[in-house]
Amino acid sequence: MIYEIPKVPKEIVDAVNNQTLAVFIGAGVSRLIGCMGWDQLATNLVNRCFTTKKKDGSGLINYKEKETLIQEKDHKKTITICYYLLKKNGFENIFYKKLKKSLKADKELIRSQNIYDELYLLRGLFITTNIDEHFDSKFDPTRIVWREKDFDPSKIDRTKLYHIHGSIKDKDSLIFTVPEYIKRYNNQTFKDFLEKIFREYTVLFVGYGMAEFELLDFLITKFESNNKEKELKHFILLPFYKGEENILEFEQYYYNSMGIRVLPYAKDNKGYAQLYDVIKNWNREINQVSTYL
Repeated sequence: MIYEIPKVPKEIVDAVNNQTLAVFIGAGVSRLIGCMGWDQLATNLVNRCFTTKKKDGSGLINYKEKETLIQEKDHKKTITICYYLLKKNGFENIFYKKLKKSLKADKELIRSQNIYDELYLLRGLFITTNIDEHFDSKFDPTRIVWREKDFDPSKIDRTKLYHIHGSIKDKDSLIFTVPEYIKRYNNQTFKDFLEKIFREYTVLFVGYGMAEFELLDFLITKFESNNKEKELKHFILLPFYKGEENILEFEQYYYNSMGIRVLPYAKDNKGYAQLYDVIKNWNREINQVSTYL
């Protein structure tokens, strides 16, 4: 059965008690407070490339190219293409303006149901693939890290917030094009950093869909390639409609192969915003049974 609020697994409660819970925060979390998703940003960038003119008066792309790019399902690929088109023609500043605009939150959503307030109460080691600053206010500014040198596996610290794809406050740190992803995820120190987390922590993925998950898929598969029967040590919260148990089973085939257990929640009434209620209820449940002080 798919319930609106799934029961919090004992393993996550134990991880809170043992200070070994690591929470990976994806784009779906920031979308709940009004930020754009990769899909919307990609569309906006394509449209901007179409309307932006070169010195000779022609557009960066024609209508046919615009339609082809908008239909591309790999949004990171589209964003990469738009970045190079704008940069090549001297409009790199337009790209960053669009990027910053996509990260703006809705003040009313922040006031009424800021999911970051609830996530912080899980008291985990927090790692985010988001480049926005909406979680930063929960941490001492000196404990927010985003540069490659900050991902030292011997210095993992639960008081820090790790922006593993960079931060918008430092545009040189941003990882958003395909070559940058490949470079970052092939960096040995960075790989050791993630491997240690996957090995020593119980990991909860929040706000991730298939599109955001392919890189972590690559990493976990690589780290655990010698393990044919993987222990379901990690967890991912995923939304479904009630009655989609067959779809849930398909997702379980995929994630279980990486040692990740799917925790489904029903989105029938509130859509993706149901995630806020899940985390809020989990906090209440954990605090009732947890020995954490």
